[in-house]
Amino acid sequence: MSQELELPPIPHLRGGCTSRVWNELGVLPGGSGWRASLREGTLGKRQYFASIDDSIDHLYGEFTRRDRM
Repeated sequence: MSQELELPPIPHLRGGCTSRVWNELGVLPGGSGWRASLREGTLGKRQYFASIDDSIDHLYGEFTRRDRM
């Protein structure tokens, strides 16, 4: 027997962000490394990051900065 969950409405979002993550061979000696890029909206400038951790740090900084506005 399945039961549908009632979720609260999602507040209107201001913009959005596209994240892309890929594995790049030969980045580390004898191995590969994960890279990431972020783009705000559909026309925003794309930012590239040397690691997934760097992209997450950037997002965290942006979110906390915008919360203070």
